[in-house]
Amino acid sequence: MQKVVKFLASMKLTSILIVAVVATMLAGGFLTSYDEIYHAFKEMNDMIILDWLLKWSTHNTVVAIWFVILVVFAVALGINLVLCSWDNLLKSWLKTKSLKQLTLFLIHFVFIIIMLLHAVAFFVGYKYGNIVLKEGDEFAFEDNYVLKLERIEFVDNPEILRKKKCSSRLDMTSDKFHYKDSYVCIQLYEDGEKLAEGEMRIFEPFYFDGIQFTSEKYLLTKKSDKLAVKMTISKNPFAIWFFIFYGIGIALMLFYLIIRWKK
Repeated sequence: MQKVVKFLASMKLTSILIVAVVATMLAGGFLTSYDEIYHAFKEMNDMIILDWLLKWSTHNTVVAIWFVILVVFAVALGINLVLCSWDNLLKSWLKTKSLKQLTLFLIHFVFIIIMLLHAVAFFVGYKYGNIVLKEGDEFAFEDNYVLKLERIEFVDNPEILRKKKCSSRLDMTSDKFHYKDSYVCIQLYEDGEKLAEGEMRIFEPFYFDGIQFTSEKYLLTKKSDKLAVKMTISKNPFAIWFFIFYGIGIALMLFYLIIRWKK
């Protein structure tokens, strides 16, 4: 049993699992070159994992297998991280009482918490993706909320939105597209009462009471040929804790670097 624990806590297994996780992620990126699989991944990304799992029978088989493989490797890596922290780092610190060993253990401990937060985030909150709204359109979602798109201010020539995907991407990164100057005015209601209003820009979401409204891109609707915006609505109760523990982890790594540098 001790040999099994030693292997599960070993750096050799850590290296194998990291390579396996990265390879699985790269394989997922390669699979998106197929339209059917690309749309299946998009469907997964447009909701929290819990909602996606509840529709398991309708999923693309390849994407479902890819997801199971990724989860297996991620869980194994989590077990490896916990056992490595306990069997190697914590025991080493208890013997030596070294500040360096303590800091290294705390770094691993913080990242264990971050991994747990990511796992819990798959099953709490909500996410609505691929929402396309024109001026005056409304979208109803959780807790009797209604989002109304009041106005779209697009300062560039809408013709760049008609181009093919490849050329459109080039235009979106050129001087023809001023994403900082274009914005969307939205209003949020609950049971008919206005709660908030504000502006969304690409890379600048609008927040209210933990809810994030993200503008992804502008487009022209196929039927009416009117200007619209594609957006996502999401809420993650643990979002603030991600920032806190990521900050703690970075601070601990910098502190560890200072200790090692001094020595």
